[in-house]
Amino acid sequence: MRRLALALLLAVSAPCLAESEGEALQRAFIEAMQAQEAGDLAHAESAFRDLLKATNAPRVKLELARTLYLEGKYAEAKPLFSEVSKQADTPWRVRDNIAPFVRDIEERTGYLKFGMTVVTDSNPRSLAAQKEFAIGDLRVTPIEAPKKMHGLRYSARGWLPLEPIGGAGYLAASYADYPGEELDRLTLDVGGVKNLTSSGRIRVKPGMEFGAFGGHRLYRFPYIGLDAVLAQTNTSRLTGELKVGKVKFADFGYLDATNTSAAVSARKLVSSNATVTLSASLENSSAKERPYSYSGWDLGPGIDSFWPEWTLMVGARASVGSRQYAATDPMFGERRVDAKRRLELSVGNKRWRWRDHDVSVVASLEENRSNIGFYSYRKTNVSVVVE
Repeated sequence: MRRLALALLLAVSAPCLAESEGEALQRAFIEAMQAQEAGDLAHAESAFRDLLKATNAPRVKLELARTLYLEGKYAEAKPLFSEVSKQADTPWRVRDNIAPFVRDIEERTGYLKFGMTVVTDSNPRSLAAQKEFAIGDLRVTPIEAPKKMHGLRYSARGWLPLEPIGGAGYLAASYADYPGEELDRLTLDVGGVKNLTSSGRIRVKPGMEFGAFGGHRLYRFPYIGLDAVLAQTNTSRLTGELKVGKVKFADFGYLDATNTSAAVSARKLVSSNATVTLSASLENSSAKERPYSYSGWDLGPGIDSFWPEWTLMVGARASVGSRQYAATDPMFGERRVDAKRRLELSVGNKRWRWRDHDVSVVASLEENRSNIGFYSYRKTNVSVVVE
């Protein structure tokens, strides 16, 4: 964190103390900084607190916050960091330098964060556009066609360190709210993380996922996972994850299955303003009835870039994949094979903020092509994300 602290010190563009405030205050600030650098944190804290009574300068507030952070007084440091970050006139570079301190404090003490997304979905039910299907010798016309819907998606993320067991608890939840209730969808994932090594690079993750659709419980999925940092340097990171669990559907027992998945993800900093990513995964589902068992794969490259002159953040991701089912579909008389494609573009700006929340726009195109037309669909999604 020493480099971050130095960057924080240099990034604050406003003068820490105006000359009119007197040489005594300037000298007191320099002495407090010297005490901080020498490791005399108690003296530095006392000096910065006295300075803060005399001047409400953001620079003094940040140095007090950093001193408290170094002392391990996270409950006092975080509000001071956040107070400066929330100020409308705080430069984005200062916010960027504050953020790692706040993230580290939250990893140590826990957090609960909320977000909201305004969603426009061209096909929320993932319905096929085809107007007629053959089931044996029978021709069937669907009673519903894809219909664009607008809604809100609420999200929550939580993290609670559990030091006695060397682990933590986590929560991830989202609720998609469309007009009426029939398309509303809830997902909830709760569980724990236990470090298996002193470095924390290998962890076991038992958890439970729940899903509901249209106001009715859809499934529950108890699982156990294992994730690991496989390799890491200053500019790159490679991670992997294994997960196995038993999914059980409330009203569709024939879909009950044992699901197994494996995934790897790589990130590489290719320049000071660009990072490339690559993810790959394999999946296998052994269902109660064999026609609904499947295996599949997915591969997705991506890039995140930052354009300092416009403070613009642009990300792009693509993925392709396939899913092959184990036996003939009992309704259509063919063995189902799907090919999936997805494109996503995200745009944000370090100056786009709403009540101390970051704002971004995400657009995506998703397509599933199946040899059985009933399962094919195409959808677009445009979202405004506030988090």
